[in-house]
Amino acid sequence: MDMLSVTTITFGLRVLQGLGFSGSLVFSPILLLLAANNQKSARKTFNFSDRQMTRLVENSQRGFETEHDMNLINSSYTATWRYPYMKHHQHSMKFHAEHGKTKYLNYVSANTTLSERLVSNDLGFRVAQDDVFTILKIPLFGRYLRFVIFLPNPDHTLEESIKKLSASRILNLFNELTVFNVHFKIPYFQISSVIDTSNLLGLPTSKFHKFRFNWKKPSEDYLREENDIFNESFIKRQPDRTPFYFTANRPFYYAIFNNTLPLIMGIFTGTNSS
Repeated sequence: MDMLSVTTITFGLRVLQGLGFSGSLVFSPILLLLAANNQKSARKTFNFSDRQMTRLVENSQRGFETEHDMNLINSSYTATWRYPYMKHHQHSMKFHAEHGKTKYLNYVSANTTLSERLVSNDLGFRVAQDDVFTILKIPLFGRYLRFVIFLPNPDHTLEESIKKLSASRILNLFNELTVFNVHFKIPYFQISSVIDTSNLLGLPTSKFHKFRFNWKKPSEDYLREENDIFNESFIKRQPDRTPFYFTANRPFYYAIFNNTLPLIMGIFTGTNSS
């Protein structure tokens, strides 16, 4: 993991802790850092060097290899999954929110037939675990893009787990990612947040970072165009059909990564806005 990714992750985690854990939220650590570009005090606070800022600006001008036109004041991001999922409208999942509250939410689940086929070709969803998190890597449409859910283990609250999260822990988890026949259940969510950057970054003028995030499954046209990803490999391994159950039924941290650089960070606590 390069130093730019390390610093951006560290900055984003500090922002999360500064914003608190009372509700769902989403933001772009990159856009917030660019907003602090001319504020030496903010860059010093978050330990961001001039050289790193220059690289960040260069990357932002290339669009971070995404097709999204993002700006600080009003931005949105839609993540398109590489593989289809099952969306449940008639049924709901039990979600254990903070402070003992229970909610019943719409959710998406794995297409188990497709999952078995992907596993046999060493493709699909990947999972890793340590003593604090179980993470699920969801491949997205776009080179090196991934949607990663960091689910705290049952003995850790969201706040406790994020305090233990760091760039080095994320790298270790990424290195342990392994293809499994994942049977997942994930709340279907779309999040909109408004963050006062003047308070957060100490900017002299009042600015707000408004961000909307949602995700969707690939269209049938896309699946036909990308048919090669489902081709059978010449060397197949015997698929392990043993299910790995990943049920995101409690608050979690999530991020969209371009390789190891976080484009978006957020938490989901059972609500769709903050």
